[in-house]
This record gives sequence, structure tokens and C-alpha cells, in this order.
Amino acid sequence: MNSVKNKTHSILIYLLKTPIILGVLAFLTSCENDIQKIKELTAKQDSAIVSAKNIEMKYTTSGINNVLLKAPELNRYVELNKKSYLEFPKGMHISFYNDSGSITSTIKAGYSIYYEDEGRWIARYDVEATNETGEILNTEYLIWLQNEKIIKSDQYVKITTPDGIIYGDGFESDQTFSSWEVVNGRGLINVKTNE
Repeated sequence: MNSVKNKTHSILIYLLKTPIILGVLAFLTSCENDIQKIKELTAKQDSAIVSAKNIEMKYTTSGINNVLLKAPELNRYVELNKKSYLEFPKGMHISFYNDSGSITSTIKAGYSIYYEDEGRWIARYDVEATNETGEILNTEYLIWLQNEKIIKSDQYVKITTPDGIIYGDGFESDQTFSSWEVVNGRGLINVKTNE
């Protein structure tokens, strides 16, 4: 009778320990390191391969200055997938020129990043764009798609014109900021009347 109790007690203890042992084994196997996941997580270069202070970059076509970029600091990174980008952590100022050498528009921001392979600029924090007619765009986020020659935002924008102020929830324009549209535009427009 005593041996039956011991066997029953042993079986009960075995049944209680089995889920615990299985749980520990499952936990240990889930902690296994996946080399591919580790590579993906560490794919970003932690330190810049190039750093420069007080830079000035000119983009020219056939000897004509098209774009002038100035920035207090530039860092260039290359990821393991060989994609590279430029970061302007202290902001930048870009001027666009026409064929006669006059400035047609400007963009400045407190922070910017440029994805070289995509030709895509992202500007953030106190972004301001101006054009030849004196119109001023203010926003906290702006994208310049260099290959498509457009600038746009999907965030709050304010445009000051000689005729008033327009607010919107987004914006799109050509890269010279001469032909633009505002999403959900509203604001104050001065109307001239004939007397």
C-alpha cells in the first residue's frame, strides 16, 4: 500500500514538473540568436565615415551654378547594404539659382538628411522656403524629391504671400516654389477693390 502511495506521489510530481521543464526548454530555445536578425539590427553604421564643419557645396550644370548648400556640420554614413546618406544635424540652407545666376528660391531647416541613392531630402524643425515673388512657406517637415523636382509636406504649413496668409494640412510645389498647392487651405486674403 505504501509503495502505491509512493508511485502515485512520484507520478504526480512528474506530471507537475513536466510543464515547468517544457516551459524552460521553450524559453531557452527562443533565446537562440539569429545571425541574420543581428546583422539587420546592426546594419546602420554607428559613426560617420566622413564629417565636416562649415561646409559649402555647389551643384553646377555646364558651368552654371544651380544649387548652393551651406551647413555648419555634415556627417556621411554608409550602411551595410551600401546605401549612404548625408546628415546635417545642425541644419542647412539651400539656394536655387536660375541660368542668369539670380537666386530663385531658398530652403532652410534646423535639421536635414539626404538619401543619396534616392535623391530624397528631408528637412525638419523650423523649415522655411522662399521664392522669387517673396512668398514664404513655414512648416516643421518638408521633403524635396530631387529627381522629380518637387517639394512637399503632409504636415501643417503656413504660407505668407503679399496678399495674405494661407494655412494648410499639406503642401506640394515644384522645386522652385513658384507653382504650389495647399491641402485643406484656409486663411486671410487681402482683396483689392476698385474705387
